[in-house]
Formats: sequence, C-alpha cells, structure tokens
Amino acid sequence: MEEPNLQPLRITSGWKVEWNLFYEVDPSEGFMHYLDSSSLLHLTNYQLMRAIDLDFRPENDLNGLFYLRVINLTKVKNPKTKKIDYKGNWENLYFELSSKNRLEIVKEIERLVIQIPPYKQ
Repeated sequence: MEEPNLQPLRITSGWKVEWNLFYEVDPSEGFMHYLDSSSLLHLTNYQLMRAIDLDFRPENDLNGLFYLRVINLTKVKNPKTKKIDYKGNWENLYFELSSKNRLEIVKEIERLVIQIPPYKQ
C-alpha cells in the first residue's frame, strides 16, 4: 500500500506548524493507523495569541470524529528562567467543531487562519 500524503493546507504567514500528522485520509479500514495520534495538527500564532489543534477521537476508531479547536493563549513568565511561555486556555475555547468529514475540517482550518481575530486579554 502506498503511503498517503500529508493533507495540503493553505496556512497564512504568522502561523507556526508545531506538528503535523494530518494525512490525506478519511476514517476507513486500512487507514485508521493514520488517525491514532492524540493530536494530528497543532498550529500557533503568538501575535494573535491563538493556537489551532486538531485531533481524532476516539483514536483509531472508525466511528470517531475530527475535533478542531481554537485555543486562546496567555503569556506566562517563568519565575525561574524569566522567559515567556504560552499557556492555552482549554476551558474557554474561541471555537470548536467536530466532524467526520475531513474536507470540512480542511475548509474550516483554512478559513480560520485567515479570519481569526487577535485574542484580547
């Protein structure tokens, strides 16, 4: 069996791809091992103070769904190193969508990276 490609995405400048395991596969027999990661895609934009996270739950389950979330970020100063870290507010999401349809998720990611406003703390 031929290895599938990573899902093509139009990502605008300012977004950093932290990791990408989002393949061009739909939930189906023979391809579920591409949907067995707790996080398929994670993007951050520190200027907008937002992150985009995509996972598939339940992992490796034909009846699972893609879960797309936009997380508000806050700056946190590390008291020991004095460096700035970023913490995600997972309880107060900016946006979330669940879908079985991979192409619907792709369309929404591409819309979000263009239109998402900055987070005002």
